[in-house]
Amino acid sequence: PACVIVMDNATFHKRQDIQTAIANAGHTLEYLPPYSPDLNDIEPKWAQAKAIRKKEGCSIEQLFAAYEI
Repeated sequence: PACVIVMDNATFHKRQDIQTAIANAGHTLEYLPPYSPDLNDIEPKWAQAKAIRKKEGCSIEQLFAAYEI
């Protein structure tokens, strides 16, 4: 059965031979949208962790240990 193959935007994923092989096998190729930190849930949390680390004057390791992360 035909499948939808989802790939990121790595350069080698867009090579013509890769695209041709997938099409010849009867599959459809879809690419993920370009990376957007605004759409990544971890980015705001990471910003919060860095702000707390700066305020407390500690390392990331110390911060994670204090919050048992």
